[in-house]
Amino acid sequence: MKHSSITLKKPLAIAALGALLLVPLASSTVRAEGSDLTITLSKLDITHGVGTEPVDQVDLIANFNNAETSESRKCEPSSDSPINGFVVHLQEGACGTTAAAATVTVPSLRKISKNKYKFEGATTEGATVDATLTMLGTPAGSCDKWHLVLDATPIDLSSIQNNPVATSITLPDGSFGCLSATARIDR
Repeated sequence: MKHSSITLKKPLAIAALGALLLVPLASSTVRAEGSDLTITLSKLDITHGVGTEPVDQVDLIANFNNAETSESRKCEPSSDSPINGFVVHLQEGACGTTAAAATVTVPSLRKISKNKYKFEGATTEGATVDATLTMLGTPAGSCDKWHLVLDATPIDLSSIQNNPVATSITLPDGSFGCLSATARIDR
């Protein structure tokens, strides 16, 4: 009986020590890269075309919330707005990967109705993009929240063959967020 209680105490002691070591990290002011934007995806489809790259297509539907956590939650209404443009990066692997990234740079968007903005045209990378941004209700403690629908083709996604896919968004002021997600990859 004495032997079994020692066996139980050892994992508990290790867990308690681990929890104590994490407390200083949780209260630290150091932020993880990408803490400004929180991204949620409802669709990430990658279609690989046939032929010489770039021939692929990406369809993405996401919400992102800009909390400006790296700037002490100080909102910069004009400079950090995604209507002034944004960059989407797609990479095979989890956030922080060093894998080659496919980049879609969307320049400024035009207003098409209340809280709704659109870009249709070519990016600096040469992809044809149809992007719609809709401003959603701003949650407490946040600068703004957006709904993004983006289709881009042709784009070179040949480096993305497997999941997960690191999907990141960068705003004009450098605010950044990344989400590792499972994509539907058509070959």
